[in-house]
Amino acid sequence: MSFISFSFLFFFLLVLAGRVWLGPHKNEKPYLVMLLAASLVFYGSFVPWYLLLLLFTTIVDYYAGHKIAQSTSPVYRKSYLVLSLTANLGLLIFFKYLNFLSGLSQLLLSLFRVHFTAPHWDIALPIGISFFTFQSMSYTIDIYRSKIKPERSYWRFLLFVCFFTHLISGPIVRAKELLYQFDRKRKIRLKVYLEGFYLIVSGLFFKMVVADNIGDYVNKFWKYGAADNMAAAVPLSLTVLFSCQIFSDFLGYSQIAMGTAYLLGFKLPLNFNNPYIASSFREFWTRWHITLSTWIRDYLYIPLGGNQGSQLKVFSALMITMLLAGLWHGAALTFIFWGLIHGLALVFERILRTNGFFEKKSVLIKVFWFVVVQATVLVGWIFFRSDNLGQASRIFNNLFNGGFDPENALAILPGLWFVIPVLILHLRALLTERGWIPAPRIVEKGFVGALMLYGLFTLYGKTNAFLYFQF
Repeated sequence: MSFISFSFLFFFLLVLAGRVWLGPHKNEKPYLVMLLAASLVFYGSFVPWYLLLLLFTTIVDYYAGHKIAQSTSPVYRKSYLVLSLTANLGLLIFFKYLNFLSGLSQLLLSLFRVHFTAPHWDIALPIGISFFTFQSMSYTIDIYRSKIKPERSYWRFLLFVCFFTHLISGPIVRAKELLYQFDRKRKIRLKVYLEGFYLIVSGLFFKMVVADNIGDYVNKFWKYGAADNMAAAVPLSLTVLFSCQIFSDFLGYSQIAMGTAYLLGFKLPLNFNNPYIASSFREFWTRWHITLSTWIRDYLYIPLGGNQGSQLKVFSALMITMLLAGLWHGAALTFIFWGLIHGLALVFERILRTNGFFEKKSVLIKVFWFVVVQATVLVGWIFFRSDNLGQASRIFNNLFNGGFDPENALAILPGLWFVIPVLILHLRALLTERGWIPAPRIVEKGFVGALMLYGLFTLYGKTNAFLYFQF
């Protein structure tokens, strides 16, 4: 039951009717119970037994959270935190990384001339497991850090974790961002509904029109970008296309998630903020997948030392954080290498910043570094999308070839039309942030929303699953 299916539309309209009937002025208990039931039905519609995994992690974390809050012994508090982390990470490692670790062990043993055939388990990855385990872990960690108090009711905690609008692919919502909203008063207002529908329409547009149409070209021609001696125009076009595809695909999901939650009376955190206008690597990670980047900052980078300590310690923390961020996306060397690229970029940028490189007010330097940042991001996407490191390296090498391949280049060219909405979105944001034009108002949103709605009915591409479903 995907966000872009008629079954979800019917499902959501039923839930929205429940919002009007059961919770018109305040989220009364029956409304929250209805939301919980709907969320369990939504997740169970993919593979019913996945609900057992969800219930297992939430029961462990609910129990551990209360024990952490009740105990005064540092040893017991830490032991219950370890219990929570072990349960969540254990499931994640088993379902997502078992075959990867098995293959890695075979490779390492072969270096010592030990012949070992690693077993391969046919294990289906439970949808959304990377998201709901991170969300549930943040709850117990925040209780351990005395930032929040444990939720008294298990079913409310379960609703926080499995609320269907963000369950599958985020945003990764923390307890302090959602639990309090269960009790606050809310009214059904036209302004809220208009904003919610605008978010949904824009999300559907960027997914079904932009991402899906671009995806057809990327899927068809990506292998040609890795062909021997392919002219640079082909791999370059494909890299630009994929950078817009993955942005539009994930932005689309996040917009729909925010819009549906808004219509149901909840506000989810922003997940994307025009990352392709970032002028530094650090800024890029404050704009791209914001809820994940802040999660790894607060629960991984800072515990590793963060910006404190020697330069070597800071660099090590950056590299470990970004390598694990890459591994979070998938059990493959390509994702690890993608994390390595961003880790090295952040380290190099920090060295330049420490030596006063960015204190100079030269416009030329700012433009130069913006180009460096965005070019590095594009190169990173090559490794993120490729099937293996060999394919990625061939595509990267082809970027420096001369010549022109008219057959493939011209075949890819129509796909570049769907890059235009991404460019307009980022240009509009840049002009607004610079104070040159005002933020979008209701008339502009209405006009743009109407155009996007028209595009949905006339330009929609072949429906593909959301890319981040696989993570």
